[in-house]
Amino acid sequence: MSAAPVTERGRRTRDRLLEAARAVFEERGFLETRVSDIAERANVAIGTFYTYFDSKDAIFVALVDAFIAALYEQSHVGEVAGPDPRQRIRTSNARFVEAFRRHGNLYGVIVQAASFNDEVRRRRLASRSVFIERATRGLRQLQAQGVADPTLDADVTAALLCGMVENFVERSHDLGLPFDDEAAVDAMTEIWARAIGLAP
Repeated sequence: MSAAPVTERGRRTRDRLLEAARAVFEERGFLETRVSDIAERANVAIGTFYTYFDSKDAIFVALVDAFIAALYEQSHVGEVAGPDPRQRIRTSNARFVEAFRRHGNLYGVIVQAASFNDEVRRRRLASRSVFIERATRGLRQLQAQGVADPTLDADVTAALLCGMVENFVERSHDLGLPFDDEAAVDAMTEIWARAIGLAP
């Protein structure tokens, strides 16, 4: 990928290309999108595109990285949820669902591209590992505090629970299932809390 722009004008042009690329990828999918489509949507010359990105794959990988960073950041609860573990789980689930709703169309293209693009597949798997590692750390802290079942394998349990949430939001988005987000988050939270042995 080309070096990041150093001028404000260059950064604006690069951002415009990314916005255009996302719109075109979401409309047409990865395979049907061409560099010329992105340049036309961004209202720039094709040569300008190649000033900032080496290829269609390169700009898509940049979008994937931005998507992963946004999803991780937007689902992180920090101190906003307070110390109650059940509330922290609920807040994290709610934020993940909300973030996925904003980015779900792009996620569908990422899944498509990951089926044949090794770099996209690698990034998708790495992003899953980051979410699972965060959940694992949280579960181990709760076990150390004596509020979660100490007999659970934290790595396996976190992977299973993260998979539940990811699979639900992905399938409900792809299939257009008419679930109420609040009800879904309540159910996810209850399943998660019971699975790790939190007191009612």
